Amino acid sequence: MKTKIPAFLASFLLTTAAFLLTPQNTHATIVDLTTGPDASGEIDGALFFATQQQPAGTGNIDPFLRIQEKNFEQGYNTDGGFPFDDKNPHNYQHSLYIPDLTATIINGTPYLAFMLDSNQNGNSYTEHVLEMTALQLFTTNDPNQTTESFNSAGILQLNGTLVYNMNANGSNAVLTTATGSGKADMFMYIPVSLVQTGELYLVLYSAFGNSIPTDGGFEEWVFIPGTAPIPEAQTLFPVVGLLAAVLSTRVLRRRKMAQLARQPIFFS
Repeated sequence: MKTKIPAFLASFLLTTAAFLLTPQNTHATIVDLTTGPDASGEIDGALFFATQQQPAGTGNIDPFLRIQEKNFEQGYNTDGGFPFDDKNPHNYQHSLYIPDLTATIINGTPYLAFMLDSNQNGNSYTEHVLEMTALQLFTTNDPNQTTESFNSAGILQLNGTLVYNMNANGSNAVLTTATGSGKADMFMYIPVSLVQTGELYLVLYSAFGNSIPTDGGFEEWVFIPGTAPIPEAQTLFPVVGLLAAVLSTRVLRRRKMAQLARQPIFFS
């Protein structure tokens, strides 16, 4: 005897199965740096720290990207113009030449250090909240990018290599307290290993505002020089070759010892 499944139950089962078989973004992370001066967080290897670094603001820092717009704003550094909500002139918005960058060492790991200085309207400290909803970093050999297009996954269509995407594993966000008035808001650290692609320029795309609209002054990104030089990608190959040679020698030595161990031992 066959059991007939009601139509509504069959539909429910099919919908549930489709949901379970569809990849879900269940790893969304909100890094809230508004909770205090010692607040910090991490998203896929990138480190974020609250700061009230002074002095900041125009005349005290050297930004490579400045963006501004009401409700939602986005932009990236380039020598090719002022895409999206980039603000001119080019001395505040320009390419980053990777061989000129130096690394900051944290617990033995080299990072590229960036500072965000922003300014949002509000009548109290808690109202000056800025929401970063997207962060993508690229390496490229073309410092004159002009695209304003995205693919279906929301990735900016630059001529280059995507090396970091804050939203790769979910709709993530970073909240900062953007009081302005000469105070910076956030330090961000990106692992140097991500940018060692052999390409010469670094592009930082960021977007702010969504559930928390932008409504104040411009946002500025600044690179913070470290003390450690960043090796070029090709300089890593001899090291990799040396490690491979050492490992191969060890493997051959172990095989030889294993063969000797299997041979019978004769006593005279």
